[in-house]
Amino acid sequence: MSRIEKALKKAIEMRESAKETIAEETIKSDSTVLSTLEVPEMIVSLDRVERNIVCITDPSSGTAEQYKKLRAKILNLTAKNFLNTIMVTSPDMGDGKSITAMNLAATLAQKMDYTVLLIDADLRHPSLLKLLGIKSNYGLSDYLVGKVDLPDILIKTGIGKLVIMPAGNATENSVELLSSEAMKRLVHEIKHRYKDRYIIFDAPPIIAVADTLPLSNYVDGVLLVIQAARTTPKTALHAISQIKGSNILGVVFNKVPSYLVKNLYPYYRDYGQYYAKAEKMDSMSQGQ
Repeated sequence: MSRIEKALKKAIEMRESAKETIAEETIKSDSTVLSTLEVPEMIVSLDRVERNIVCITDPSSGTAEQYKKLRAKILNLTAKNFLNTIMVTSPDMGDGKSITAMNLAATLAQKMDYTVLLIDADLRHPSLLKLLGIKSNYGLSDYLVGKVDLPDILIKTGIGKLVIMPAGNATENSVELLSSEAMKRLVHEIKHRYKDRYIIFDAPPIIAVADTLPLSNYVDGVLLVIQAARTTPKTALHAISQIKGSNILGVVFNKVPSYLVKNLYPYYRDYGQYYAKAEKMDSMSQGQ
């Protein structure tokens, strides 16, 4: 069974118990110890959090349970080998990757064993602060250009052990920043400093921009979010081809309508046929 087929199988398992829809610190220098940083405190107000962040707004809901299942699967796949840097992305805009990243980070942070750093790496269209109803003057882009130090951009949320690193001010050279040595050092440092920390990157959509490609080379695994009723198998295949060689941990089928929940297996089979055909063609081309 190929890696993609395994990923799709995991997605099927997550969808079997779905009901109607599936909702959608570091481093002033290399020697800096993250635990000594004075991270500004900002307690998130629940009445300002976007309602689709169900792991915060409605943690006992059926949808929140799906994210807890996703958490369990991620932990099973990553904990043993310390695969703690995870990029969440999607083929296109509007597929729900930011909501998925936020819910996954929140449910991980609510588990007593882990601290979580959620990084908004979508420098062109950041959304994590908006989802939480908070504001910040600086973020990742400002840190990468040397404008601010790390403590200036980390925000404690008061949600378990969740810390947010916003995207920062808009920039025209997002690809260059995400592929810079400063970004590479940042990811390496936050990965290896502590073994109880998960770092979740909310990355830009794969097909729309090139920003995701350098980041995919730095992380341990990729979680692909697909909008079930919109993303075609061909589009999903194209997205996956752009991050060929990355460790795809799984596929999250988002916004599954009720009619599709009742007919999931034919839908997933279509995806599997596309992937199997693509991998066969790729194997043949390599043999030539």
